[in-house]
Amino acid sequence: MAGGPATVKRWAVRGVRVIVGALFIYAGWLKSRDPGALIRDLWNYRLIPEDAAYWIAAALPYLEIVAGIALITGLQRRGAHLVLGGMLAVFIGALASAWFRGLDINCGCFGSASAEHANYPLLIGRNLLLLAGVAWSAIAARAATRDSSGISGA
Repeated sequence: MAGGPATVKRWAVRGVRVIVGALFIYAGWLKSRDPGALIRDLWNYRLIPEDAAYWIAAALPYLEIVAGIALITGLQRRGAHLVLGGMLAVFIGALASAWFRGLDINCGCFGSASAEHANYPLLIGRNLLLLAGVAWSAIAARAATRDSSGISGA
C-alpha cells in the first residue's frame, strides 16, 4: 500500500471531518425546519433571556450548516474548527448545567427529532467525542500547514 501510516491517518482525519461536518449540517437543517421548537428547547435550559432565544434560534441552525460545510470542504476550515469547538463547549456546558439542576428537557440537539427526555451522560459523551474529532482535525490541519511551510516541529 502506497503511503503507509501517514496516508491512513490523512484518510481517517478526512473521515472524521465528513462525519462531524455532516452531523452539524443535518442538525442545523432539522433545527431550521422548526424554529419554534428550537426556541422552546432553548428556553427550557433556563440559561438565557427570552429575547436571546429568538436571536439564537434564528442564527444557530445556519451557523451549524455553514460550519459543517466549511469543515468538510476545507474552505475556512480554521474558522470551522473555532466555531464548532466553541459551540460544542457551550453545548456541553448547557447540558451539564441542566443535568446538575435536575431539568428534564429535550436537548434540542437535532431539533424536534431529539428524544423527549435528555440522557445527559450520553449527550455529554457524544459532544465530547465530537469535540475530540474537531480538535483532532484542527491539530492535523496545523501539522499539515507546518509541514508544508517547512517549519520544524522542534
